[in-house]
Amino acid sequence: MIEVDVVILGCGWAGVLAAYRLAKHNVTVLCLEKEQKPGGLLRTEHYRGFVIDTGGSHVIFSKDEQVLSALLGLLGVNVVRNVRSSFVDLKGKLVPYPIETGLYVLPPEDRFEAVKSFLEAMFSRSRDFKPKNLLEWIYHTYGSWIAKNYLEPYNKKIWKRPLEQISLEWVSIPGRLPLPDWREVIKAAVGLPSIGYKEQAIFYYPAKGGIEALFNSVYEKALGLGVRILTNFQLQSLKASDNGIIVNNTIKARKYLINTIPLSDLVKAIDKGDDVTTYLKHFDYNKVVVIAVGINRPAPPYHWIYVPDERIVFHRYAWISNYSSNNVPTNHSLALLEITVRKNEDVTRPLAASALRDFLKLTDLKEDNIVFVKSYVNEYGYPIHNLKIREARRAILEWLKERNIISIGRWGSWFYWNMDQIYRNVQEAVDDLMKR
Repeated sequence: MIEVDVVILGCGWAGVLAAYRLAKHNVTVLCLEKEQKPGGLLRTEHYRGFVIDTGGSHVIFSKDEQVLSALLGLLGVNVVRNVRSSFVDLKGKLVPYPIETGLYVLPPEDRFEAVKSFLEAMFSRSRDFKPKNLLEWIYHTYGSWIAKNYLEPYNKKIWKRPLEQISLEWVSIPGRLPLPDWREVIKAAVGLPSIGYKEQAIFYYPAKGGIEALFNSVYEKALGLGVRILTNFQLQSLKASDNGIIVNNTIKARKYLINTIPLSDLVKAIDKGDDVTTYLKHFDYNKVVVIAVGINRPAPPYHWIYVPDERIVFHRYAWISNYSSNNVPTNHSLALLEITVRKNEDVTRPLAASALRDFLKLTDLKEDNIVFVKSYVNEYGYPIHNLKIREARRAILEWLKERNIISIGRWGSWFYWNMDQIYRNVQEAVDDLMKR
């Protein structure tokens, strides 16, 4: 039997960060990854001279200057600084993102309706008003014009659930969503340019190697400190006792097990004793299908564009060739189209064909501009923050903690976190373990 101080389930972003941080404290670590290649949503494929981030568009930014500095420090000189050029496509009109500070490009009558309904919503809110779900929050925060034209249809496309069933928990995550400042909204409404979501207005990206370069920078450091990685590992059983935690009857964690795989998958593998399975029904998620489109001409000067139009199959597309020129051959470009799919929905249907058709509609590209189209299915893309998840998560995390199992990261915590938020979560969790 293999024995180490700590076993980590999952070697994606959260897993590799935890392994590296523990190894710096001379803790022996074994990281178990079910895929052939570690990296999770931060994997990158090199294909015909194109650098494709197979988990979708990922950029580096943070409201937390300390975390941002740490992330950039991992890349060293292998980094590109970008000034955001992102938009919301409103019926063919590209409105600078975020929409509430991009109103200045709209016709005067639309600007008026947008700011009027925004102010009506602001003035009608009482101090003790607490929206019950995402739909209520959208209308009472942004007003009916922005809600109906953008946020309601866009969020329906992402979540694939009635918005009355989505909680506000993820909205309250610092840095997860830009919150409107009424002064900036009015400034934009009278026709003056304004910059919203300022912590993301400047973002960073690896100069070479795609977003996987960020993952690899930690992965290589972890290996250098003696972290062991076992890939193609299928979790079958997990038993916790006072003497340690046994995985698949072959691997023992003497002190702790750190989990970064989906909470629901973890709980199903545990020799439970106590019955926590009643909570599993609340752990819902969407897959994300990423469709890469190689193009034989340069990209327009954009980074990513949100598409609320329900007739278009993807909710967002990104010109990641503009993140770094090293992502494509000379005079070529690369777009990533992102589509969410409910967890039990079949993805063998021709998503790529319909996505390409819609992409050509939204751009001035022709079929003879297309070099290739490749699809990537990520089983776990977006955790769903439904109305019951907070209670279910808390109960399971406490149950696990009693067994020396610490669950972290986007899927281990079941939070819709960005890379920087995962970094902070891992940092705090590992530091807490070391204090013990």
